[in-house]
Amino acid sequence: MKSRSTLSVLALVALLPVGAGRADEPAALYADLCAACHGQGTAPLSGSPYPALFGNPQVAAAGPVYVALKALHGTGNMYPLCALASDAEIAAIANHLAAANGNQSPPLAPEAIAALRPAAGDCPILH
Repeated sequence: MKSRSTLSVLALVALLPVGAGRADEPAALYADLCAACHGQGTAPLSGSPYPALFGNPQVAAAGPVYVALKALHGTGNMYPLCALASDAEIAAIANHLAAANGNQSPPLAPEAIAALRPAAGDCPILH
């Protein structure tokens, strides 16, 4: 069960202006979809249960596929972004975070994200 504060953040995220044409702006996508919970720096946000994603050794070691899977499917009380972001947007965020953490994996193409995306019926939609 998601906490009340988590649900409040999710309601705000659902209102963010995310759309086509943003995949070439990975830092802006990260700011729109991730920074409210994970922050913009290497330290977690004060009082947030979510880890910082910059300077994160797990992201550095695992790379863009790891980030894409977590973003698409969610984890713990992190809401999945499968209904909020396109394949190109998820690829841009995953590649941005992996590269920022020093991971040398080749960047993911949007087609790779499509293969990782949950089936339509398995992706929760915010109301």
